[in-house]
Amino acid sequence: MSYLIPGKKEVGYSLTRARKEKGYAREKLPRFGRIPSHKPTLLWLALRYGFIDKSIVVVTEGLGPQRFHGRVVILVNEHTSSAGEMVAAFAEENQLATIVGTKTPGRLLSGRTFRVGSGYILGLPVAAYLTWQGRTIEGKGVSPTMLVELSPDQLIAGEDTQMQNALELARSM
Repeated sequence: MSYLIPGKKEVGYSLTRARKEKGYAREKLPRFGRIPSHKPTLLWLALRYGFIDKSIVVVTEGLGPQRFHGRVVILVNEHTSSAGEMVAAFAEENQLATIVGTKTPGRLLSGRTFRVGSGYILGLPVAAYLTWQGRTIEGKGVSPTMLVELSPDQLIAGEDTQMQNALELARSM
């Protein structure tokens, strides 16, 4: 997401039930605004965020202007989920890209796994994700700017209509 915009900008935030029930101001939640470039930094990151409430704000890094700004196409479909939906929603809300394809499935919850014995593991959602404008993606998905259906028959024939349309649009920018 940091490559889509030159400056630092709030992307969205995760919110646990406990934080929601206690009350919160999204501006005061802990901020995650930089992807570590070295492995030792990951330890610091784990210590900083590993033992606190999972409610955090995601912020772009502020990487500066890029040659491609204003000429970005993002391809989405029913297989785009999780972080892919975060990127698409951020681009959509801030008019940073043209989104081509079909609606995403809306699978964007933070989860955690728990060992429950006898070799079983239970996965449960622990936090919801909201865009900075307060929109939830879970169960709703992200709709493309340019709807292009994907035909299984055309795929079998070696033709990806979504990719072809996205490339055509990108070349025309």
